[in-house]
Amino acid sequence: MKRTVLLGLMLLPVLAWSQEESGDEVKSVEIRVVEDYKAQVRSAHKISEQPSFADTTSEKLDVNVRIQPKGMVIDFDPDPIPSIRLGRVKLPKLPTQKVSLGAGNYTGTYASFVLSSPRSKKNVWGIKALHDGTLGGVNSPFYTQPTYANTLLADFQRATKNWNFKTQALLQANYHSFFGAAETGQLDTVRGAWQQTYGINQQWLRTSNPTSKVLATYRGGGISYLYTHAGFATSEHLAKTVHTIELEAGDQEINLDLGYQFSQYNGWSVAGGQYHNFTIAPVTQGKNGILSYEFGLDFSGTQTSGLTQDRFEFYVFPKVNLQAEILRRTLAIYGGWDGSSKQQTLQSLIQEVPQISLDQEFRLSGQNRGYVGMQGALIGKLQYRLEGAMTFMNDAVQFTRDSVLSPVDLNGTLLPALSVSYAEQVLKTSFRGELNLPLKQLTISTYAQFNAYSGDSYLGSEGQIVGGLLSYEINDLRVAAAAKHVSGRYVGTAPELGLEAYTDVNLQLGYEINDNLSISLRAYNLLDQDYQTYLGYRVRGIRGLFVLNYQF
Repeated sequence: MKRTVLLGLMLLPVLAWSQEESGDEVKSVEIRVVEDYKAQVRSAHKISEQPSFADTTSEKLDVNVRIQPKGMVIDFDPDPIPSIRLGRVKLPKLPTQKVSLGAGNYTGTYASFVLSSPRSKKNVWGIKALHDGTLGGVNSPFYTQPTYANTLLADFQRATKNWNFKTQALLQANYHSFFGAAETGQLDTVRGAWQQTYGINQQWLRTSNPTSKVLATYRGGGISYLYTHAGFATSEHLAKTVHTIELEAGDQEINLDLGYQFSQYNGWSVAGGQYHNFTIAPVTQGKNGILSYEFGLDFSGTQTSGLTQDRFEFYVFPKVNLQAEILRRTLAIYGGWDGSSKQQTLQSLIQEVPQISLDQEFRLSGQNRGYVGMQGALIGKLQYRLEGAMTFMNDAVQFTRDSVLSPVDLNGTLLPALSVSYAEQVLKTSFRGELNLPLKQLTISTYAQFNAYSGDSYLGSEGQIVGGLLSYEINDLRVAAAAKHVSGRYVGTAPELGLEAYTDVNLQLGYEINDNLSISLRAYNLLDQDYQTYLGYRVRGIRGLFVLNYQF
């Protein structure tokens, strides 16, 4: 569970590197890869791709960045050099450019281009362009509504003696149709909207330690600005800044995270709304014998004005995490109580569900959780984990239809739009079990989670989730399959308003033809399940995508 005080800025890096100091010279250890992207569920677009290292057919960029100093440890203990004549060995050139082209059913199109600099001691840069689109094919009367995602991300990073500086710029232009409502008597064409996002981000990270003992050390931080236009005269100016300070307190070290967020929001019928959000989170951690511990607090508060109503809301959550290794590798027990909060924004909401529209309410959502569990290895490499938890959710965000039986009339256009609502108080009790077997070429994982809800009605809650993952790699061939069954989804006072159970099965195949060329084939919803991701918004049927990758 993420702590929003560490959700630094809004842009995703495409390059990764770390530094090690030696005198006045900064050495670079660089890994030049194309970053993986998190899958998301979209209305009528199914579950997006979950790319491997060799293929980046992702649905959308995740634009959350966690700013947290993390040193890189390099152990160097070489064997003695034999007394023979040594000659030069030419190392292969690492690829820094990559081009991917793909196509699939439902008139699916995919294109991606990554351009990045060669290895450098101090400077690294990269550019990524992405297009992902599809046309028609949803299980509803709206057969001809397209969705397009277009993204351009630029990144420049510079290392100095004591600091890393990262500058990023983001441009997004995504078109989303507000289709999906399957009621009879509606038009077969529904107005869509272009959603645009423009952002710039500056981060800085300290890579060295002070030479003398000091009371406080500035470890990292950043500042960002993001403008989002969601269509229908709905827009948001969002500015963020976060900072991490390391404090000395005797034998203990305390990390203090500070954050501030400002938003100016203009809605379809509401103009001039704004809010100020503050976060403060001190935390200390350490180890005493077999006991590892973490103690801290998480404070977040928001002052809102000009939106639905003027108000001040805040959360103060304790953070207590304990773990003890009872039997080496076999049994570790853990438990604790912690909490987190998240300030909802227009940008984060349309990133999760692009089909929201018109006026939205932005609240500070919070939850605190108590949990106990055990984990370890059973036989050989077979790993297990069991956990029970109680989670208290306040203002839990959920997405509902503006109207269930008929769409919204927006200036003469019928729009089956989604809106944001909040469940004020929800208690969730859960039990989760996991088994994982990682072998050299084969990985098998399975899990089961059982949830029960009480308090306010929470639309879309999932009662039971059972799933598994199988991946196999041999030579140049990679095969991965995933399956998940979800049941017990929310059913309100009227059963017809519920969300049906479903089973989702996905498969992906990848083959490396040579060092530069590879292909992949991905298939989704292999059982051709017909279900709703949100009320009135159904998924597509079986979807396939073929992608050709070339890197150099």
